[in-house]
Amino acid sequence: MCFQFKVFSVKGKIFFVNSKQNEEQLEKDPNQANIKRDLQKAIDLHQTGKLQQAELIYQQILQTHPQHSTALHLLGVIAYQSENLAMAVGLIEQATKIDPNQSSGFFSLGLALKKQGRLKDAINAYYKVLEIEPQNANAYNNLGNILGLSGKLEEAVDTYQQALEIDPSDIRTYNNLSIALQKQGKLTEAIDTYYKILEMDSTNVAIHRSLGMLLTEQGKLEEAINTYYQVLKIDSTDAKTYNNLGILLKEQGKFKEAVDAYCKALEIVPSYADAYNNLGNAFQLQGNFEDAEVAYKKALEINSKFSEAHKNLGMLLLLNGEFELGWKKYEWRWKCHDFPSENRNFPQLSWDGTDLSKKSILIWTEQGIGDEIMFANMLETLSWMTDEITVECEERLVPLFQRSFPKMQFVSREQKPNPILLDRQIDYQIPIGSLAQWLRKNENQFPKKGSYLSASSEKASQLRDKYENLTDGRFLVGISWKSINHGTEKEKNTILENWTPILSQKDCFFINLQYGNTEQEISKYCSSTGTLIYTDQEINPLKNLDDFAAQISALDLVISISNTTAHMSGALGKKVWTLLPYVPDWRWMLKREDTPWYPNMKLFRQSQMHDWRDVFQRVSLSLKLDIKRQN
Repeated sequence: MCFQFKVFSVKGKIFFVNSKQNEEQLEKDPNQANIKRDLQKAIDLHQTGKLQQAELIYQQILQTHPQHSTALHLLGVIAYQSENLAMAVGLIEQATKIDPNQSSGFFSLGLALKKQGRLKDAINAYYKVLEIEPQNANAYNNLGNILGLSGKLEEAVDTYQQALEIDPSDIRTYNNLSIALQKQGKLTEAIDTYYKILEMDSTNVAIHRSLGMLLTEQGKLEEAINTYYQVLKIDSTDAKTYNNLGILLKEQGKFKEAVDAYCKALEIVPSYADAYNNLGNAFQLQGNFEDAEVAYKKALEINSKFSEAHKNLGMLLLLNGEFELGWKKYEWRWKCHDFPSENRNFPQLSWDGTDLSKKSILIWTEQGIGDEIMFANMLETLSWMTDEITVECEERLVPLFQRSFPKMQFVSREQKPNPILLDRQIDYQIPIGSLAQWLRKNENQFPKKGSYLSASSEKASQLRDKYENLTDGRFLVGISWKSINHGTEKEKNTILENWTPILSQKDCFFINLQYGNTEQEISKYCSSTGTLIYTDQEINPLKNLDDFAAQISALDLVISISNTTAHMSGALGKKVWTLLPYVPDWRWMLKREDTPWYPNMKLFRQSQMHDWRDVFQRVSLSLKLDIKRQN
């Protein structure tokens, strides 16, 4: 008799046992019938999860037959199931030494070694399985898993493919192959692999869901949405898929449909905090601020530590001008997985708003260039509290900031902080945005002076002369029409065709302040309209922001969407008109034409969602009136 069975009860791990050596040993033993009977009884108990009874019988067999490899092997399997990995490895190794020609022992040994973290030894165990049994698809699959964990992705992919040559119907291996391909960045191949699984099992919800997530990552939103709808046909109670569907619909600007999807998720799982947070976001994008606040607060009732909901509620409060509580909630940004800045973890104490007399403080900037410029609004206020201020900022801002705040020390931000910033003699440290909770608790604390940054007057004068020589006395207007900040650009970006009512005005000389490669875009627009937009090849804000500041200072007016150009212009005290979408970023607040951040800035808001026509008509009219007044 040849024993062969599987144990399925170990969290999906499959153990095989098949030993001819035990059969040969038992044939020489007069009690072989009893041993066979006891072993089969133990196996039955083992397979039904009665581990203690099975273990006792295995031990009894080993008392009379200490070289019984099957009993040793299965006793090792029980040790594995009981999380006693050292014992499991020891017993199964004994079994493989007694019967080195049975693949099942090495297969189980590979499982135990993997769980122990001994990946190299586990790989060797599975190679031994395949040496004995070259057509063992399960061994190839498990070997692929361990190679993947070891970072050997190419070998893992090859191994999974070998497994599928042996068993082309193994969905589990196809899934593992797709995951390995994803880790390699081969998303198209990974997606194709999921589609192969669905050809075999079209109702596999987990694979549909994974496919949807992968299609989303690849930017194929329509395909991903269709995939999620397919999931919901199979399982209409899948709240997570409704939530994921809502996220994609929101990305497509289908806010009403997104709200419906989130509400469906919440009907199924009323305690789904993520869905409430996403619902709040969709309401906010619709301009439904009251319901957004209710949704964020509901998310926080369910999960009081939900950092994204705290941050979102904080930004909504700031949008509504509720500064004190808004800034407190905004502090949760550092716990959000998608926050674009890293916490610098400087060694000094975090400043908590206490007296800074005779104290020193390190300020480190965060987020994008525009945010660094805007939050620098608070540095002068801080300077009234202490003379010892060191600021770490983006390298391109150092010359401009140093000129503007000469009593402070500015250091460029590097991946590894400059050693002077790690000095524990500095009393406090704080990220620049966190200053607001102490220095901007209400609108009265914002300074009324028009500027806080100072461009090079010499460079600005040179550029002014240069542009005036090109213009025949026309009004110098700088323009910027898009943002390269991924994630927010869709709502606030414009195209040059939107600007035609402005750019067609003959009394203006338009200067390109748009950073990035815009040459082809400008050339195409100017060729089709006969308009001139001048690009100064000497100025490149992506390389030199100090020159960019001087260029802005040389102009009469700047018209820009919400981006670095707008922030730079506002901080320099230039006359700047900022064009905002229907639901703007939190910093611009609501229903007002001014902003406390920049006293010389005027805001032009969309009156309807996605409609820039009205904005540009109003700006065009304001520009005509402004030029008329100048003349």
